[in-house]
Amino acid sequence: MLKSEFSVLFNLTEAEKQYIRNCKSHLHKYPEVSWHEFETTSFLRHELEAIEGVEILPYALNTGLIAKINGIPGKRCVALRADIDALALDEAWDSPDKSLNPGRAHGCGHDFHMSALLGAAKMLARTRDKWPGSVLLIFQPAEETTNGALEILRTGCFEDHHVQAIFGLHNRPEVETGKVVVKAGPLMAAKINFKITVHGLGGHGSMPHKCIDPIVCAAAIVQNVLTITSRNVDPMRALVLSICSIHGGTPDNLIVDTVEMTGSMRYLDPDTGTRALERLKTIVSATAQTFECTSDFEIVESVPSVINHESLLPLAQTAASMAIGPDADIVTESCLATEDFAQYMQRVPGFFYWVGARKHGDTCHAWHNAQFHTDDDALSNAAQILAWSAYLYLVSDI
Repeated sequence: MLKSEFSVLFNLTEAEKQYIRNCKSHLHKYPEVSWHEFETTSFLRHELEAIEGVEILPYALNTGLIAKINGIPGKRCVALRADIDALALDEAWDSPDKSLNPGRAHGCGHDFHMSALLGAAKMLARTRDKWPGSVLLIFQPAEETTNGALEILRTGCFEDHHVQAIFGLHNRPEVETGKVVVKAGPLMAAKINFKITVHGLGGHGSMPHKCIDPIVCAAAIVQNVLTITSRNVDPMRALVLSICSIHGGTPDNLIVDTVEMTGSMRYLDPDTGTRALERLKTIVSATAQTFECTSDFEIVESVPSVINHESLLPLAQTAASMAIGPDADIVTESCLATEDFAQYMQRVPGFFYWVGARKHGDTCHAWHNAQFHTDDDALSNAAQILAWSAYLYLVSDI
């Protein structure tokens, strides 16, 4: 798969390493939340336009952008993706690059991801006479709201450029710099956000027998649906189901007509999700009927699981080895966080890495924590993993 003379193909120059750090420094200072990444997009456009061999594609996106690098003639096209949005968060970690936008912070490290992909773009562009085919560079908005990937897919870019595979990554503060999680199969959870409306019959609180109380019914629904995890799905397969809000009622003396509830369900295995959703709908409906109420069930949002394609595992392991070293890749447990990178995986085979981004001896602050930060020394690892992933796919026969 890999020619020995190309073993140093994506070794970063000192200038490239500094470039990636400078990009991360700038992006970290000016975070923007989902669907408002206007200055971020402008910065990315400016940087990509300065890289010889990179073509920015004319897709109509309010924020985010798609670019392309053509190598020597070939039939394959592989995509690389970075997310670009930040969080509505006051940053507590003090550094020279601390956010200058009040109430906004890159508390999940998407600045890290953008900078890594810009670095990969530089490496792929300067070596484009050494690999066949083309690479699509996706700078995606709105990952935090888990609907930005669908906006990218709606452009038709995958069909227009015949994308055959996609690679992406996320920093992982629990993993030390110099390591990368390379794991086939389920890596991150599917998510279903739902809304339940319970309809009763309102009236005076002194005459409950003339009413149908939806609050009592709602309380029973909360208790009943929690049995799905313990009694309806395989206990060896992860499932989290929560009722997260209940809205209904007045301070006193009134039984209301309706109660609204919202909830979320996360799982790794699609069959587990199918079974749990089936039981959730049945329990809600049957419980409402038991209390002489009616109910409505609505799926507000759903995102599939991030499931790394088995066929890409050897390639991913090689990419990690080439980028960092032969002992770089590790396997850990999956997690129940959600990533809309999964939407791309519904179209083409994909692989998603967790890149270690915690300096040895540093305290780990998880994603979305106000003290969250990444180790700049890990940026080069991430950039090289993306570049090697694209190259290895384009020269392989997978």
